[in-house]
Amino acid sequence: MIGTRDRLMPMAGLCLVLTGSVVAQDLAPEEPNTPIPPPPSIEPTIPAVPPKQGTTKFGNITVVGSDQQTRGGIASMARGIFTELKALCNEKDRKMRIPLIIRLYGAQGDAEQKRSIASDIVQIQGQYQLNIHIHLARGVDREKLRYHVMEMLLYERGLGNGQVVEEGERVLVKPWLIVGLLETLDLRANRGNRRLYQAKIPYFEILTLQNVFDASEQEWRAFSGRKPIAFRAISGAMISSLVRQPKGRPSMASYLADFATFKGESENLMRKHFPAMNKSRNSLEKWVSLEMLELGTARVSEVFSILETEKRLSSILQLRYRDEENVAKTVAIEGYAEVINLKDIGKRVEAVAGARSEIERLSYRCFPTYRPLLGEYEMILRDIVKGKGKELSTRLKNLEAVRQEKQKAAKRLRDYLDWYYITQSDQVTGSFLQYRELSNKLEKESQRPKENDSTENYLDRIQRIYGSGEKR
Repeated sequence: MIGTRDRLMPMAGLCLVLTGSVVAQDLAPEEPNTPIPPPPSIEPTIPAVPPKQGTTKFGNITVVGSDQQTRGGIASMARGIFTELKALCNEKDRKMRIPLIIRLYGAQGDAEQKRSIASDIVQIQGQYQLNIHIHLARGVDREKLRYHVMEMLLYERGLGNGQVVEEGERVLVKPWLIVGLLETLDLRANRGNRRLYQAKIPYFEILTLQNVFDASEQEWRAFSGRKPIAFRAISGAMISSLVRQPKGRPSMASYLADFATFKGESENLMRKHFPAMNKSRNSLEKWVSLEMLELGTARVSEVFSILETEKRLSSILQLRYRDEENVAKTVAIEGYAEVINLKDIGKRVEAVAGARSEIERLSYRCFPTYRPLLGEYEMILRDIVKGKGKELSTRLKNLEAVRQEKQKAAKRLRDYLDWYYITQSDQVTGSFLQYRELSNKLEKESQRPKENDSTENYLDRIQRIYGSGEKR
């Protein structure tokens, strides 16, 4: 059994190896820095999977236990992280050299454990095996699972390239590297939230770079207030800045292979693989700060979806003005007549100024097919300023009709993708028409009045009175 510098064997909970069998024991964490007991003298063997336990396998990633849908979802997510990490390191042909086994225990409704996810590394007949143990009493915590999957994939890189680990020696992957890699993958796949970097929060006043590098998992999970956000932002910017260095991707691959078994300061290892990085810590912080600014900058090429464009356009099409009595008013663009009737052209200009400015800004990042519509709205706003109200109602209705069709198409596409992901990602077949029928039924159900609703009861009583001749 291999230990870790700082905490690998108890890194997420307690799993014992007894005569070669892995059994879940409460999933409660040991005290940090507790020496790892030696493996049993009996020669360990690969634990047998009971016949009734289902297995889902993607390459060297295996999920054991529970039902097919749960196993398939977990296996698909783990495989996705592995694939994205390969792409980040520009290693499309790389294969896992050490198996990862994710074992599922219990079911929802069982007695809750102190910790629901535990992980360990065992050595079986001279070969390493990575394990993640999940108790399903509280379901699956997706973010914790992603963290532990990435953690195990990094240990796979650190132990799968022939690195020698002496007996009793600890290996360690720090949380900042795991969190930073997950954040970078999310940003590259447009899943991340760039507002984290646009908030202009002084992250280095909350946590120093050394605080981030030194934090153990226990310390990181104990962070409160703005510290978790600062930790995530700094870690993500650090990894992103490394990948953007000259030859950053192959350098990242070699850096990750050395990280777990490196004996020394992590910054020295970083400079070994990324020589372009400046040597002083202050310079490193400035480098990360610049990367945060870059990550927080909205890119013109990052366009909004149809539904997001529609949402923003709806909020933009508002006319704000002061009437003849200097009372502030706000009306939707359909209420243009109130603005046209203003005698002062300056007030009409002021009424449409905000909408015109926001439409121009939205045009840079709207869904491409919306640009002609934005141009038409701009022309309508100009006509409002000029006091030309002829056919404006018809033009606005035509634009609304086009927007409705675009929204319907976008929702159909979204529903189809949802259906495809749900039914195909774990190899379960289904019917899109049945899925749509279910979706429509749920939508209608949500619109039905609740039981004992006062309005519904009143209408029922009125119906009985006039339908049966009952006297009040």
